[in-house]
Amino acid sequence: MLLPHKAAYVREQSLHWHLALAAFRAGKGNGDLLSELVKALYLAWYLQEAGFGAAERELYLEAERILDSAARDTCKNIWRIEAADCLPIITILDLHEEQLLSAPVYAVGEAKQRLLHFGRSDKRSPW
Repeated sequence: MLLPHKAAYVREQSLHWHLALAAFRAGKGNGDLLSELVKALYLAWYLQEAGFGAAERELYLEAERILDSAARDTCKNIWRIEAADCLPIITILDLHEEQLLSAPVYAVGEAKQRLLHFGRSDKRSPW
């Protein structure tokens, strides 16, 4: 499909990501929510590589570092991301929302396929 996703779908996805981050800010995160945030981060990267949106690589690295730290804290049963650490993630989530509003559905599908391929690989991150 050559058209982007419908705005209602994109708003729903964006709300889901921002609520996931809000749950982590409140110390109420969980593995599923963390997975959704990581997935949004990597999909944003793949869509950027496909020509949709632009953010500095360092922003992706910072967001990944914050999410990695949150993942490490889960072994101590801490499901929190400090408010001071949220800006890089929010910036990526906002970029990803814009990507979904502009990228054709087929491009999003290709990015999801790349994410699945990455998930089955031994690579630590997609960059």
